[in-house]
Amino acid sequence: MPRNLYESTAAELATGSVEDVSYDTAPAVAAEWLATNGYDAAPVERDGDPVGFIHKDDVDDADTGDTLEAALTPLTIDYMISGDTSFSESLEALIEEPVYFLGGHNRITGVLTRADLNTPPARMYLFDRITYLEEHLRALISAEVSEWRQTPVSADEIEGIEDRYADAKAANVELSEIHYAQFSTLSTIVSSVEDCWRVCGFSTRGNAQSRLHDITELRNDVAHANLLVKNTDSDEFLSSGRTTENLYTLLGDIEQILASLQEAGYLPGNTVE
Repeated sequence: MPRNLYESTAAELATGSVEDVSYDTAPAVAAEWLATNGYDAAPVERDGDPVGFIHKDDVDDADTGDTLEAALTPLTIDYMISGDTSFSESLEALIEEPVYFLGGHNRITGVLTRADLNTPPARMYLFDRITYLEEHLRALISAEVSEWRQTPVSADEIEGIEDRYADAKAANVELSEIHYAQFSTLSTIVSSVEDCWRVCGFSTRGNAQSRLHDITELRNDVAHANLLVKNTDSDEFLSSGRTTENLYTLLGDIEQILASLQEAGYLPGNTVE
């Protein structure tokens, strides 16, 4: 039976300590305040009530004026998000707009931006799913590729597996050798064996290599606390650095591969006849 996976909501992703700016603030002052605090956006209050928000792209140090009226975006339902919105839905929403607000009784309780996809709740969510995928790929390889050493796995990778296996065996806690292969090695094996990449839902070997390579890079960024979204200003596929839309696509790839493997019966601990 599939194990329970870590869940993350918009409320957990969002910045909960919300600072607002007064409607009567000069735009140039607001721009400096946003930059100093590292904020992408902030709610604007007037007479104690939230009336809208400003984004860093809407104000700069050269802006003139006495109030934020010209830079203000009204706080409509389009920019509000429920605190219990799932990670996947939050990610999809952030493709459309770079900032959302969580609301309480006549006040803003949280700010969700694309930069929040680089926070620990996002890493935990993605690491859990990538680790789960890793378990499924091992189950697939164990069942279908007894001669995995004959695939394009490098000598250095095999040596690393053997060393980790030897350490585990010395401690009397060893599993089969494939359990000591890194995610990148599992990807190499799967993408080189047609029976494997087809059961994962890939249509060609090249497609399998490309998508598993991108998941491997994401896995490394998650594990080493690198930025997950490297370009928060764009959602275009061809932009430099991983965008919100790229991350959403990768999550979809992970979920699709998991679904294909589960449907075929390649779950961790299962033996496929």
